Amino acid sequence: MNDRGSDEPVAVGDDVWLLLQATIARYVSPTGRIVRVDPLPIGSGMSGATLRRYRVTVEPGIAGGSPRTVRLVTKDASSIERRAIAWLNAQRHPNVPFGHALAPPSADTAPICLQDAGDSHRPNSLAPVPADLVRRESAALAGIHAANLGRSHELAWLPSADHGYFERMIERDAFRPAWTAALADNAFVEQFGPAIERVEARAARIVGEMARLNDERDALTLVHTDINPSNVLVQDGIPFIIDWQAAHYGSFYLDLPHHFCTLDQAEPYRLALGRLGVAVEARRFAERYRAAAAYTGLRYLWWTLDAWREDRSMAAWVWHYVGMIEGGA
Repeated sequence: MNDRGSDEPVAVGDDVWLLLQATIARYVSPTGRIVRVDPLPIGSGMSGATLRRYRVTVEPGIAGGSPRTVRLVTKDASSIERRAIAWLNAQRHPNVPFGHALAPPSADTAPICLQDAGDSHRPNSLAPVPADLVRRESAALAGIHAANLGRSHELAWLPSADHGYFERMIERDAFRPAWTAALADNAFVEQFGPAIERVEARAARIVGEMARLNDERDALTLVHTDINPSNVLVQDGIPFIIDWQAAHYGSFYLDLPHHFCTLDQAEPYRLALGRLGVAVEARRFAERYRAAAAYTGLRYLWWTLDAWREDRSMAAWVWHYVGMIEGGA
């Protein structure tokens, strides 16, 4: 028998074992003791350099109890992601996987152990999304936003989604480099020429529009900023919002258009906010949603441009984001 009380060989290092045990004690069973850890494969589309999955067998530590198994994942996470998860867990949001880290918040990158929410992503933006799933996602996101509205002092550790943030996203990190490269491609100009002038006009004013949106303090909260179908897992009908490394303090409209791709899809979110005491008049909501949709289209257009150069069938995705940009005009 090894020194952890198991007859099975130890499958992970001591540092991982300690992290798994601490997570079990915090979120599963305060008296539970790990007796076995089995590494499991990561599902298609979920692989990452530091992401690992485990099936953990836990003895309850009380007389008459039976061992149980729990599935957990570990990954290296930034300080922002670890703090965001800890904050949201403390608020008991049921649609954020529980997570625990041993490193102090000041550590830049450190391992975190998370509840395993499976491999099933919500349908992508070009596929139908069940209305009941949209309602559950809307309620989950509205709950997070409503709980953190106006808490700028307590959330001062979050970066701000301010003018500089939008300028970086549009002019340096996302839209402009990919757009400039696309315009140098004659095939792109030939296929998407009718939209080019309109996209450029929208890009020229979007930073100012989004900065003004961020000045509306009654909508400022903890925002994920990268909610999209790849960052929402659905397990037993429950949506889980994952990957909080891009969390900011900013307008809740930032979290809507990439996931709720039409105003009709976003309406359940507005209604969910209202049920939580945050009333937003429909016309005002629509105006700000459209501005955020145009920004979202510009921000995420880059990956479709890169993909289109390799595979012309990706044109549908290019037009999807162009439609968001133009629809936000």
